Amino acid sequence: MSTSAISKEISATLSSRPTTKLWMRERLPISAACGVTSKVMKNLGYDGYVLFGSGAHPMVAEILSVHSSKYRQKDLGMGGVHGGIFMFRDVFARIYIPFAYGTVKLDPFTLTDLTKNQLAWLAIRPADYQSFLDQFSDTMDFAGTPRSYKRPPDTALELFWLAAVQLQAAAATLSAAFDFRGAIQSALIGAERSIKGGLLADGATEKEYRRRGHDLGAAASQFKEQHSAFDSDRVSQMIATLPRYVENRIPPTSLDELKPATL
Repeated sequence: MSTSAISKEISATLSSRPTTKLWMRERLPISAACGVTSKVMKNLGYDGYVLFGSGAHPMVAEILSVHSSKYRQKDLGMGGVHGGIFMFRDVFARIYIPFAYGTVKLDPFTLTDLTKNQLAWLAIRPADYQSFLDQFSDTMDFAGTPRSYKRPPDTALELFWLAAVQLQAAAATLSAAFDFRGAIQSALIGAERSIKGGLLADGATEKEYRRRGHDLGAAASQFKEQHSAFDSDRVSQMIATLPRYVENRIPPTSLDELKPATL
């Protein structure tokens, strides 16, 4: 089958309502590519084929190639699935947490977009060097450490996902050429939803956690009541460094008010 015929079939599939819903659910074109490929293969009359690996049907590669040509390279990227931001001398660097299986050796200084010169500069500044390792370890602990976590209730899980969305928005703003102040609101909302998600996971009702409003300190104190090992003092110190959410919604926060916090 010609490339133009495949392209026409893919265009029809991409514009169909079911595929549009698939794209919205998967969030990314690259994630929806499998569904699109399967549907196009079915429409072309193929059945019982291998989608990936050495035994993949040749037509699959053709379809994926045409599908990729309809997007920009960045549209097909996975984005910051696991990651964070490190602030070094008023610039924001990405921290990457890779997908890995089995036993692996990781070098944190290769999992960032700091340049070689910036890394050399970082290495001769002990406080910043340790801060980078601390923040990498925190990000790794949240995003990449294999543990047997108990699945939280759906209400709490929804808040955790909403927190992740806000924190991804903040990270994307900080790591691109945009005004960093645009990340403040997203970061504050992400922090609030993270703490309140913990309250819901502990059995708090929606009414109880909403009663805290935007008072992160009060929400953290309530969480402490159920978890004696929770380091509320350290968390409270970090919260104290954050701009106040309500006051920050209208007047912009100046650079002098922004200070990196380590949890």
